[in-house]
Amino acid sequence: MIRAAMIGFGGIAQSHKNSYLSLEKRGIPVKLVAICDIDPEAFNRRLTINIETGESGLGGDFRTYTDLEEMLANEQIDLIDICLPTPLHCEYAIKMLERGYHVQSEKPMALTEEDCRRMIEARDRSGKQLMIGQCLRFYRQYEFLKACIEDGRYGKVTAAHFDRLSGPPRWGWNNWYMKPELSGGVIYDLHIHDCDMIRWLFGEPKAFSAVAAANFVKHDTVFVQYYYENLPVSAVAEWSLKGTKFNAGYRVGFEKASVIFDSNGVNVYSKEDGSVEKIEIAPYGGIEAEIEYFVDCIEKGIAPEKNMPESSARTVAIANKLLYSADHMGERMEFNPTI
Repeated sequence: MIRAAMIGFGGIAQSHKNSYLSLEKRGIPVKLVAICDIDPEAFNRRLTINIETGESGLGGDFRTYTDLEEMLANEQIDLIDICLPTPLHCEYAIKMLERGYHVQSEKPMALTEEDCRRMIEARDRSGKQLMIGQCLRFYRQYEFLKACIEDGRYGKVTAAHFDRLSGPPRWGWNNWYMKPELSGGVIYDLHIHDCDMIRWLFGEPKAFSAVAAANFVKHDTVFVQYYYENLPVSAVAEWSLKGTKFNAGYRVGFEKASVIFDSNGVNVYSKEDGSVEKIEIAPYGGIEAEIEYFVDCIEKGIAPEKNMPESSARTVAIANKLLYSADHMGERMEFNPTI
């Protein structure tokens, strides 16, 4: 049995907590034993974020703490799940690895490639496992698309577009999301998912460029172009749609069909006979599947090959270059990964 504890209980942490409780009910060998947050009100507050409405943290069989050292001293823990604001990911991941815990940390891995490198070095020194929450790789809608590309059932990909749209995320602790120097703006919060997915699906891009706007805060809308040989790939991420619900999707053209994920689910539109096939998707989400996968890796003593930290670090490296491109009128940036 893997005993897990969470650090931070803001918006996305609600989804992590619910996932642990669901996994335990399903008989997966993991138990959430404790959650720590410096704000005692966090455990009673009901947060509405862009992906779901969180429930009170008191709904599960675990203990709550406002002091991290107290939690670590009182609990037997195998896995630390970091759900802190982005600027704290590197610091706490390194601390927890060095103290002998396996670590899962929310995306983005960090704000700089150098901090990502430090986290990887800490993993190597510790002998423990580290995985970053690039959870899209575990959502069935995207796993289906990955399978279509790999087995060639609809022929080659001819074009691809990805969307990730939301209102401004004002629910963060001390409004940290809306401070670009802390959050990295919509590129690091929303587009980081599609950037990682594009790399997972199509490999490393030759280059990319970004054009951004500032509606409520700098870099809260971004249009990105990825450059592959004979394959146009684009993406849009927005924080500027005030009053709207979060939505995300993709439109991927193949030689024989188009695969579209939107509010109607995942559908395959045949270019040969005009038929439409609706794809059935498993009922549980990517965060739950992600945690289940990492627990299995820890139990087997193997690295999380589906979602290696080195890959997450390359996604951060691209995000950093996209910020530069956005600040320089969409300048095309070449990509030569160093990790």
